[in-house]
Amino acid sequence: MLFFVTGLTCQECADKLELHIQKQPGVNGAALMVNGRFIIDCDEDKAEAIANEVMVSAPKAQGDVKVKRIS
Repeated sequence: MLFFVTGLTCQECADKLELHIQKQPGVNGAALMVNGRFIIDCDEDKAEAIANEVMVSAPKAQGDVKVKRIS
């Protein structure tokens, strides 16, 4: 899955978000790039639950964060 995250300016917050998603059941790997791309490799049967977790968790990571699912 691919997301685009904007408004995340705190590196510690970005690291916490990335780690949180990596710990989700079904996630094989997750990388939040400095350009805002959030790439997640996950089991197909868990994809929607993980996508929902990203959409909920990212704005909690830091104030005015916005997330858009690309694929």
